[in-house]
Amino acid sequence: MKKSLISSLIAACLGCALASPLPADAADKPVVRTSAQPCLHGMELWHAEKAGWLKDAPFASEFLFFPSGAPQTEALAADQWDCGAMGTVPTMMASMRYGYKLIGISNDESETNDIWVRPDSPLLKTRGANPDYPDIYGTPEDWKGKKILGPTVSTGHYALSATLHALGLSDKDVDIVHMELGQAMTAFNAGEGDIIVLWAPQSYMAEARGWKKVSSGTAAKAIIAGGIGVRREFAEKHPDLVVDWLDVYMRGVEMMKNDPAGSVEPLLSYFNDYCGLELSRDMVEKEFKYRYLFDVNEQIAAMEDPARLPAWLRGVADFMLEQGRISQKEYDRYAQANFHIDPSFMKKLAERRAAAR
Repeated sequence: MKKSLISSLIAACLGCALASPLPADAADKPVVRTSAQPCLHGMELWHAEKAGWLKDAPFASEFLFFPSGAPQTEALAADQWDCGAMGTVPTMMASMRYGYKLIGISNDESETNDIWVRPDSPLLKTRGANPDYPDIYGTPEDWKGKKILGPTVSTGHYALSATLHALGLSDKDVDIVHMELGQAMTAFNAGEGDIIVLWAPQSYMAEARGWKKVSSGTAAKAIIAGGIGVRREFAEKHPDLVVDWLDVYMRGVEMMKNDPAGSVEPLLSYFNDYCGLELSRDMVEKEFKYRYLFDVNEQIAAMEDPARLPAWLRGVADFMLEQGRISQKEYDRYAQANFHIDPSFMKKLAERRAAAR
């Protein structure tokens, strides 16, 4: 059944998610409530159901759909879902406030959290005003006072703040107006605002409209890693079920990593038929160009390397502390807990797969 993004936004504002009904043959299986967004990292369990991967799985998946990380995190706090994927910022907030366990990396989305202007923007006249950041457009004076539309306390906002820092500015030097992506795109298309913060796949829609990218997480040297995670209580009560779920999720990740051409149609169907977007095939092909996907061994290596995932999360925590969204005490507790990174489930998956060979 097709669900529009507008309906999703309404549902999220009412404090609930759009949930797909359980299949008829799932009655005797334990249920894992899977949360997702209209992003590449939300497709895996949706596709698993369509492709028949769950028929022999020891669990059934109830699929819950959210427009962005903020309502997804609120639903987690209300114990409405068990496993899923979110961006870096909501993953951090869920971990810090609710003990959410980070058990994997959905993708490196640094390039696909980006910032756009209209083609007549003065920002486009200058590129590399700070030579250390050659792919950021505009001078500090160009950016000052600009009205920027987009979701605050998000991975896109993190990319924006990193961009401003690269230019010697801060959030206080611009006017940031919080809007969910659909609302922001409608407003920007109607002439409101000077700059818009987006992430894929909406970024590809922006490009198709002729808007111009002026920065991204990559351009601002902010590594943004999407998180795969699990509700703490669920992980403690059902550790083997978490590994079962992770096995299916990683099958979807590895499908896209190893066969990007063959994965275009499933992802296109997820975006258009389920999420209610209107993307072309060439837009979806860009997902596999701009996002790096990690296999199981790469996941474990990145989680255990202090210079990689822990360092990337520290950058996000620094951003949230600067924003005043978290306290120094929360920051310190989060860092001391190694950012709630838990590679044990991915390790168990690796061991299980090795034993099955």
